Amino acid sequence: MRNFNISIDELLQYGSMVQEYLKTDLPDFTAMDPDLNADKVAELETLLDAALREGGDGSNRAELGQKTETLLAELGEARKLFNQLRYWILKTYPDSTATQRKFGVGRFSKITRSQMGMISFFFELAEMITAHRAELEGKGTPAALLDGVVAQAETLKTAQMEQETQKGNRIVNTEARIKRLNTIYDILRSFNAAAEFVYFDEVAKRDRYRTPSGSKTAEEETLLVDEAA
Repeated sequence: MRNFNISIDELLQYGSMVQEYLKTDLPDFTAMDPDLNADKVAELETLLDAALREGGDGSNRAELGQKTETLLAELGEARKLFNQLRYWILKTYPDSTATQRKFGVGRFSKITRSQMGMISFFFELAEMITAHRAELEGKGTPAALLDGVVAQAETLKTAQMEQETQKGNRIVNTEARIKRLNTIYDILRSFNAAAEFVYFDEVAKRDRYRTPSGSKTAEEETLLVDEAA
């Protein structure tokens, strides 16, 4: 959970400004509190550099979007393969409604309304093809089509696993990013608190260490939704 209420851009800009001020002001802070020393500034610089290089959640969202597009494309391919196979199922078993239903004829659209439904169905379909392959090929079903359906079951499973893995990676990366930003804010807040005493009689200097006020960006509102999910 974030412990600051300003936007990430404002936080990083604020941090960069404080970092610059401390190039000359640090001895004043260290003289009052030895913990506010060069090591603390070095930690701030490292965290700011990492945060600036990371560039927010955009790359994670793009990667997840790519994995999702891949899965959707494979689901589309799976539907196309089934529609081709359906012709041969009906030709092979014209008088056996029960066998047709085992292959998904008449119930395909209902049982494949979800990603997992489609994936599970294709594994069942692959098993049916293995059990009835001789009969299907005997009626002229192309071997390449049968092999394609069997292979598509594994392709769907892989695409779905990659999507879920990326979702997990995004959560981990988001948690790490929030932790880093919180630490930056905590360091800046410690200098802000000290500045109230160090520069008690120098209002201008004191004010430049104060946390700016602002609002979150649209991206950060999305980030907050992700945190709550």
